[in-house]
Amino acid sequence: MSDKKLSIGKSERFNLQRRVVAHMTSTSWKSIPHVSYVYEPDITDFYSEFMQLAKERKNSGFKITFNTIMIKVIVEGLLVASDLNSYVDYNHKKAEGRIHILEEINVSIPWLLPDGKMITPTILNAGKMSLNDIADSILNLSKRIEKTNVDEMLYRAAFDDTVKELKKFHLSIIRRILASQVTRYKIGRLKGKEKEDYYKIPENERLTEKDIMSGTVTVSNIGSLYKEQRGLVTLLEIIPPQVFAIGVGAVQERPGVYVKEDGNKEIGIRKVLPICLAFDHRAVDFSSVIPFLKRLDEIFAKPDIIHKW
Repeated sequence: MSDKKLSIGKSERFNLQRRVVAHMTSTSWKSIPHVSYVYEPDITDFYSEFMQLAKERKNSGFKITFNTIMIKVIVEGLLVASDLNSYVDYNHKKAEGRIHILEEINVSIPWLLPDGKMITPTILNAGKMSLNDIADSILNLSKRIEKTNVDEMLYRAAFDDTVKELKKFHLSIIRRILASQVTRYKIGRLKGKEKEDYYKIPENERLTEKDIMSGTVTVSNIGSLYKEQRGLVTLLEIIPPQVFAIGVGAVQERPGVYVKEDGNKEIGIRKVLPICLAFDHRAVDFSSVIPFLKRLDEIFAKPDIIHKW
């Protein structure tokens, strides 16, 4: 690097949302041994079936997006690969750990806000939901986000996380408390009447800290942000104590071999969906991912099942 001092155009201190993301992701990379697998299924027939289904459901008053149906597909995979829907407890000093396989599948979905910030609200108990239920849940999240003061919600989430760390006697967390309350960079909160009016909004009409702290698996649909991109996610962070994270790319057209109805093979233009699967190697091995992959393979090979969801 040159010794010449570089001129800075602009400096911006991390806002609360950026601080939360920075803390969670850096904690992930410091503590979790990630294993990543790129899965690229041929979804040509599945995509055609989805387009037909979306049209049918639209006539019935339901908006089924590709993101919605992929959440349902992933949930179907998790129902047969329960090890991936779990939390891990691990003590590095003692080399002791425990995996807690969870009954509820709560899907955290990164959500881009109008101001460019990103939050991760959760679809609770998605394993019990139909496709229409998931569509309704996403619509409900959208309405609740509009009434949410994101900084206030993130503050409450950070506060709850801090309390949990203190209960575990992680005294290093005291630095975080001092940084948020004592230094000149302390976090601002709602005050007075503004705070009073905000908390009058019922919790079922706005997001709370529970809505971003209850996830059991995180599903990031990068393809929904930029459908024309032709890359793929090869690695993404797992948010502790979760053990599994999924990055869905954009649908891409590629040349590929497929089997015709008469049993003969041909080369043609196929639709491929790159999906990154990352898991915590402390808790599970690749063998835990295989049932998940097989279930998705079944759905993509015989997609007419989606009309029963």
